[in-house]
Amino acid sequence: MIWRHATGELDCRRGHLVGIVNATPDSFTDEGKHFGTDRSVAHGAALAEAGASVVEVGGESLRFSDPTPADEEIARVVPVIERLADQLEVPVAIDTFKPPVAAAAIEAGASILNDPTGLRDDAMLQVAAASQIGVVLTHFFGEPKVRPTSFPDVDVPGAVTQWASGAVARAQATGIARERMVIDPGVGLGKSPEQDLDLLHRIDEVVALGRPVFIPMGNKKVIGAVTGALAKERLAGTVAGVIWTRLRGASIFRVHDVAFIRQALTMAEALRDGTVDTWHEVPK
Repeated sequence: MIWRHATGELDCRRGHLVGIVNATPDSFTDEGKHFGTDRSVAHGAALAEAGASVVEVGGESLRFSDPTPADEEIARVVPVIERLADQLEVPVAIDTFKPPVAAAAIEAGASILNDPTGLRDDAMLQVAAASQIGVVLTHFFGEPKVRPTSFPDVDVPGAVTQWASGAVARAQATGIARERMVIDPGVGLGKSPEQDLDLLHRIDEVVALGRPVFIPMGNKKVIGAVTGALAKERLAGTVAGVIWTRLRGASIFRVHDVAFIRQALTMAEALRDGTVDTWHEVPK
């Protein structure tokens, strides 16, 4: 259960958090709070300090709106990635579905590529294969930034598992080593809240494929559909989703509130195992 990337590897026998840096003016959760190079870099550094194993930078929201031109997205993310890659001891990831953005980010120092379309574009597949980056293979019904008019009437966990097997084989055939891949079932990507809940409930079926499973849990719409909470109020639901899927074998979690969730994840693993790697002196 090792995930190799351009600057090292993650041992996925333990849970890892991916801290999100939205280098955009219109993100769902922070609404541009960290937009701008200095603010994005400061936030990325804070996430690493709080316990993120990966800091992920994205320059375009998946809101249903006009796409951001590739050159504008590059201008948003490259300076941030350059500085974070130089400053941090943890790997930096790029979140993009555009091959030119991915190529520029890798040149700037990104160690991991998270393409929400799962490398479906042959050009993106070639960008990934030409480097040693780690890749997140993400399942997505539909197209980025296009509001779905309906949801596929299929058994979603079964469809995701079948897709993932094919995606891993296709990536391997292009020259991407299996150890460089993790599987993201695509919570919220072209799926209804009911389908997302079923997918998370049956996440062990994806885990059974044998690669680390990456869960984008932070403040997802399924939490709002279940609890009625607004996007900014979904921390408790996010924690519940992380712990449920971790105890069923998922190992990487994309979240906003790293410090809070790091503590919950550490405690859940200690309870599961009955031991810890390091005991701390109890604070007064």
